[in-house]
Amino acid sequence: MKILFVAQNFQMGGIQKALINTLKEISVDKQYEIDVFTFGQGELFTDIPPNVHVNVGGLLLQLIATPFFVVRQSKNWWHIILRIFCMLIVRLIGSTNFYTLLFKMHSHPKQYDIAISYFNDAPTSYFNQGTNLFVDKFVRADKKFAWIHTDPLRANFNYEVCVKTYQNFDRLICVSEACKQNLLTFLPQYQQKMQVVYNFFPLAEITELAMQYIPFEKGPMDLISVGRMDNATKRFDLILHICKLLKESSFNSFHWRIIGDGPDLLHNKRLALELGVEDVVEFVGECNNPYPFMKQSDVLIVTSAYEGYPMVVGEALILETPVVTTNFAAANEQIHDGCNGLITSGEVEDMYVAIANVINNADCLQQMKKYIEENRYTNRKAQEQLVLEFDRI
Repeated sequence: MKILFVAQNFQMGGIQKALINTLKEISVDKQYEIDVFTFGQGELFTDIPPNVHVNVGGLLLQLIATPFFVVRQSKNWWHIILRIFCMLIVRLIGSTNFYTLLFKMHSHPKQYDIAISYFNDAPTSYFNQGTNLFVDKFVRADKKFAWIHTDPLRANFNYEVCVKTYQNFDRLICVSEACKQNLLTFLPQYQQKMQVVYNFFPLAEITELAMQYIPFEKGPMDLISVGRMDNATKRFDLILHICKLLKESSFNSFHWRIIGDGPDLLHNKRLALELGVEDVVEFVGECNNPYPFMKQSDVLIVTSAYEGYPMVVGEALILETPVVTTNFAAANEQIHDGCNGLITSGEVEDMYVAIANVINNADCLQQMKKYIEENRYTNRKAQEQLVLEFDRI
């Protein structure tokens, strides 16, 4: 069976890591011949399994598939000027017309059994889209799948665009049951196309990587958050307000590490200084192997406004680290409230209360760790779901 995955890039991110894990899971099966076409590259590009054939887009496609803050950080002025030029052209002719022009230079003559658009297209943005368009119009395949990694209601999917886009796809693969239910509410006419496939996790690899180094000396209470520094979705700025409440309540024996880079990193550093919490918050920045940090920490905190099926939660549970999270759509598909973690409303006060309770109650933390140890994370369900979808072809 010949399968093509189409990706925007392999920058550090949850969707990119989910794709890498999926490729590792299925590429070992000799019945699958796997190709990847990616618009751009990134830190995770070298993690693509060697038995997967990879094609990369040309320079312009690579530049628009790379976040602008990353292009700026490269200090390659020619690339920065080209990226700005592309932004101006898109504003003149529209994203679809611009991508169509580029895709005509990258169309795949090969015939596939399945072609998969693996990334969420964001109709409200100029870039960070196009995988659906490419699979729909520029790939020859018997069946075409679109992967949905987030909550379409909270992520403000454009209804008219989605109706038009998904009509030519045979499957709409959601990463959680909650994601599927919200997509069903959003696009009930496509109910028969909707299926669920959970994200895969390289269990042994994560455990091994977590042992590579000791990232810090253990303190009384080590908290951690991991993700792209984008306050609109990940809301890492809430961490600083929570820390302020903790300090005002005389909780001083904790240290909160934040791993990740992104457009709001500088803003959050400034906010930490303004709120006077720089002594308890550490901005670690980008980290290719965050697993030692996660394993050494007592609790992972997820502050996201919305998620599909976040990789970081599964990774923490694999490393036997309890999770305190907002009530994103699929939270109860990963977290059993009070058992392997705590689900909060996501409001600052509610998260503060939950974290303060964990800091105060060592027995609660140990009970959650024991539950995780006795109920180890597996890929069994995801394997069953994916094989079922491929077997239907």
